[in-house]
Amino acid sequence: MALQINWTDKALDHLGNILNYWEERNGSRTYSNKLYSIFQEALEILSRYPDSGRQTNNLFLKKKSVRDYFIYYTFDDSSLTVIGISYMGRGPKYLKSMEE
Repeated sequence: MALQINWTDKALDHLGNILNYWEERNGSRTYSNKLYSIFQEALEILSRYPDSGRQTNNLFLKKKSVRDYFIYYTFDDSSLTVIGISYMGRGPKYLKSMEE
């Protein structure tokens, strides 16, 4: 049975910033819509197999690689909560801060 997917406000901000960046850069929503669908698809899979992500330094936090991004999340018996999304090319200090 799939877990319910929840988003933190921080994660929704990250998602919005990523999608807006690509929309502004490309002058169209086409890639942003495609990327959003890819994130949704990955989360659907994670909701069924939440242990498939990699463990971070934080024992309660996992991350999943999706294209050039990491999706950070936690889960329990009934839900999967998206904590944040980050571009893999960000500096090591930023990525480390996502795992705390």
